[in-house]
Amino acid sequence: MTAPGQRLALIGGGGFSKEIAEVAQMCGYTVDATYSSQPSAQVGTYRGYLDELLADRAAYAGVALAVGGVSRAAIQARAEIIAWLDHHALPCPPLVSPHAIVSQGVGLGAGAFVAHGVIVNVDARLGRFSVLNTGAIIGHDAEIGDNTTISPAAFIGGRCAIGADSLVGPLAKVLQGLKIGERTMIGMGCTVLRGVPNDAAIWPKPDNPIGTP
Repeated sequence: MTAPGQRLALIGGGGFSKEIAEVAQMCGYTVDATYSSQPSAQVGTYRGYLDELLADRAAYAGVALAVGGVSRAAIQARAEIIAWLDHHALPCPPLVSPHAIVSQGVGLGAGAFVAHGVIVNVDARLGRFSVLNTGAIIGHDAEIGDNTTISPAAFIGGRCAIGADSLVGPLAKVLQGLKIGERTMIGMGCTVLRGVPNDAAIWPKPDNPIGTP
């Protein structure tokens, strides 16, 4: 159980930090400080970046990674921050929205984030610092890799395995039982019907507006 009022520091000052902070507060944390590479904060007070967080670490019960995994570059940036957090042994609790449905037997890695409206079915495994964004659905016995982002309204079928450092775009669907490699990008709205190797990118067909030859 979270002790009421325990302070949680945010890394990342963009809009995604507001979503993280809201869920953290619903979980009983106080969120009033942001550490970011840019001198700005959507939540609380901007207090510098990683060196300053290290100096302030005694003030916090834990740290939440609030950098969104919206591109390959962003996923890599998150990976570098995760390595820094691990090196300095900073605690990173999983955060699960009370408006999500998380079934029995679900495993939650450190730093995992489950947003509002997410459904995680029985015996799924969520890797360290994985992100399940608004309305995503994860099937039974699925495995979501470390530092992998499942975007809003995406569907991952039962017994799927999504590799580490990957991005599944909004409204994308991955058929049950498939293995998706590490560092894979699956674009918005794609339907994946077969396994995908490491480092692959799958994108939907370009828009073809009515009236265009």
